[in-house]
Amino acid sequence: MKEINTILVDDNPDSREILTAFISYLPQINLIAELKDGEELLSYITSDAGEDVDLVLADIGMPKINGIEANKLCTKLRPELKFIFITGYEDFAVEAFTLSAIDYIVKPIEQERLYKGLKKAVNLINNEREKSKSISTTDKLIVKKGRTTFYIRLDTIYFIEKRGKDTVVHTKSGVYETLDSLEAIDSSLNDPSFFQTHRSYIVNLNNVLSVEASGKTYLIRFDGYPEVAHISKLKISQFQKMIK
Repeated sequence: MKEINTILVDDNPDSREILTAFISYLPQINLIAELKDGEELLSYITSDAGEDVDLVLADIGMPKINGIEANKLCTKLRPELKFIFITGYEDFAVEAFTLSAIDYIVKPIEQERLYKGLKKAVNLINNEREKSKSISTTDKLIVKKGRTTFYIRLDTIYFIEKRGKDTVVHTKSGVYETLDSLEAIDSSLNDPSFFQTHRSYIVNLNNVLSVEASGKTYLIRFDGYPEVAHISKLKISQFQKMIK
């Protein structure tokens, strides 16, 4: 089972230490960062590293940007991102659940209570991963838009792009839009020819024509296709190794 990449955000170092110790006993929870406030969280989520985050454990009463506001800002960018709020106050419980938080845990944290919340998160994320698998065991990508189902041959795909709330599949036969998330498609693709080059792009390596530097990113071009995909600086080395 794929790990749940998790960020812990709390301005209290003692709380971070306790939570980190509790989480260390759960092999499926992969704690990838510990941050001190909502501003650091927003910066992380908008970075290339942020594309791998599944779950955020966030205190509410933090300086700069509190947990509630950080949730609103982050989920505008990553609607699929899951939150568990951890706080010393019960006052924000109703608002937290209106934001579709998975759980709301009041300090002092009890290990069993934390594990109950994390179990809910693991089950929800894994269920969504299973439901969102949009590729069959054949050589086709299956995506839906409204009442229409598209069966797209993998070898015809140039790249897949996150564009607002939609995901756009660029192919040799046309452009197809779906409400399936980019993360869902990425987790379901079982073809090594496809590589996520950026938080908003998955590229078919077999159809890449050229790569060129452009400011703080790189542009990927395809033979006979005018649109370009992007590759982040953090992914360029891995991309170069895979495409050889």
